[in-house]
Amino acid sequence: MARLHISVWRRHRREHLTGDPPERVHHGVFPPDEEQGLWEELAALPRRQRAVLVLRYYEQLSDAEIAKVLGISSGTVRSQASRGLDKLRSSLSSSPATQGSMR
Repeated sequence: MARLHISVWRRHRREHLTGDPPERVHHGVFPPDEEQGLWEELAALPRRQRAVLVLRYYEQLSDAEIAKVLGISSGTVRSQASRGLDKLRSSLSSSPATQGSMR
């Protein structure tokens, strides 16, 4: 069931593949500089924690929907989200870029 959902989601994704590169760079898709650190820290999370956080906050799925997509229990979704958010908070609060902006 999860694979079927992922397959349908991939077919209906908003990104359209093309063989021709764009004429100019479109900067609207890239996060602003102040959010770049967040994306880097998110990429450093373990796969399941990253997937849960992206599905919850980017795709706006409920815990039950995330559990169904990933094939895990709702309790695991909540624990992985909690652990992932804790890691993001601690890594972002201790990063040099954040330290400099807090002064």
